Order: sequence, then C-alpha cells, then structure tokens
Amino acid sequence: MNRDQHQGFTLVELLIALALMGTLLALALPSFGRFQENKRVLISRDLLTSHVQQTRVSAINSGRPHQLCGSSDGEKCDGDWGSYWLITTVGKTPSVLRQQAAPSSSICRTAFGGTGIRFHPNGTSGTSNGKLTICNTDGPHHVLTLNRQGRLKVEESHNSGCC
Repeated sequence: MNRDQHQGFTLVELLIALALMGTLLALALPSFGRFQENKRVLISRDLLTSHVQQTRVSAINSGRPHQLCGSSDGEKCDGDWGSYWLITTVGKTPSVLRQQAAPSSSICRTAFGGTGIRFHPNGTSGTSNGKLTICNTDGPHHVLTLNRQGRLKVEESHNSGCC
C-alpha cells in the first residue's frame, strides 16, 4: 500500500474548520433569534387582523351581535389577550364560535370598554376608536386601530403606551 496516494485532512485542518464553523454559528444565532421574534409578531398581527374581520363578518351575516375577546382559559371572556382569542355570540347565553391560541403573549388592548371588541349586526362597533397593540422587543410595535364604523387600520409604532 502506497501512503503517498492516501488523501485526508490533518487534525489541525479539522480543528481550524470547526473553529470557523463555531465562530460563524455564534454570529448567526442572535440574528436568527431576532428573525424568529419578528416573524412571531407579524403572524400575531395578521392572525388578529383576520379574527377582527371574521368577527365583524359573522355579526353581519348572522344579524346578531358578535364579539372578539381575550381569554385566559379558552372558554370565557376575561380580557387576557395573551392566552386565547374567542369569537362569541352576544347575549344571555353566549356561545363560542371559534377559539384561537394566541401566538404572542405581549398584546395589550386600550379604549374598547368591556373585555372584548363587540360588533353590531350592521358591522359597526359599539365604542369609539380602540387599539390592540402587539409588542415587539426588537423592533416596532404593531398597532391595530378599529374605528366605530368597523374599519381596521394596521400600522407600526416605535412608542406605545402599553408596551
């Protein structure tokens, strides 16, 4: 067997390659964590927007008031937007039409009154403008503003009163 024809890596070459890979990985992990956090916030924003619009459409289609609310246990409305979101009918015996686990626990609600967002059968909300804010630790917060006519405006903000 001729030793001159065998090719391979020396121990020094392998250690250098591992050191370079470790350095690159150490540089990439924090960026990946920020990327994941930003995606989680965007998913929360889009999902919450969809639920607000779905609640409004359900109220219009059924001819009965509906509400979107936060829930800590996924069964009754208590204003905890960081655990579950419920779409319910409104009345003496409200029924849960849809339950969604919240993808982000850093959501706050201001100026809606009650524990949720209520829509009348004509698609309007019963209160004045209200805001849902999805807080982001590494970037802009996402603010969903709902006006009395039921229209939703989505925007980014770097300063929010509840984050």
